[in-house]
Amino acid sequence: MIKNIVFDMGNVLTIYHQKEYIYQYVDNEEDFRWIKNQLCTSVEWLQMDRGSITDEEAIVSVCKRLPMHLHSVARRFINEFRMNHAPNPPMEQLVKDLSQRGYNLYLLSNTSCRFRKFCKCIRSIDYMDGIWISCEHGFLKPEREAYFSFFKTFGLEPQECFFIDDMPANIEAAANVGMAGCVYYGNVEELRMVLKSNGVNL
Repeated sequence: MIKNIVFDMGNVLTIYHQKEYIYQYVDNEEDFRWIKNQLCTSVEWLQMDRGSITDEEAIVSVCKRLPMHLHSVARRFINEFRMNHAPNPPMEQLVKDLSQRGYNLYLLSNTSCRFRKFCKCIRSIDYMDGIWISCEHGFLKPEREAYFSFFKTFGLEPQECFFIDDMPANIEAAANVGMAGCVYYGNVEELRMVLKSNGVNL
């Protein structure tokens, strides 16, 4: 019996289109590639999400690979990341509906310590009964340890949880430790149907 609904954050609770977001900071394709490849998909980005380096350490390291004119851009990008979120009314309504029907709601997200600053901008976070973010536990999805840490932190049974994430690898890893789930592709009505088919009362 599903008692707990577990949400990822980026591209689930929030809308995030990487290319559009990066282009708020750059105005040409070459600079876009620099920021995307050397910052957003960097080892340092994963280390920030794991909580093993600070934002400042990441900035210093990344800037060693970036052209000089992008150093200030990288600093601003990291310091401002996710501080503005496009509203996602259909998802916000789903979260509200699940809460009103008595389900316990949880966040399970790979994110850095900046989360504690920008989470106030995400309306759905207010409905969460528990928040697990990678930087505070030292593990990243889809590592098995991340899921075990999540269950232990909140005293949850995997078989009583249903996980929603936009990354297939994270859903597969959750299934391998006993937590059912589905990949969210951006269609909330489709997600509602999947939840219903898994016995969730909506």
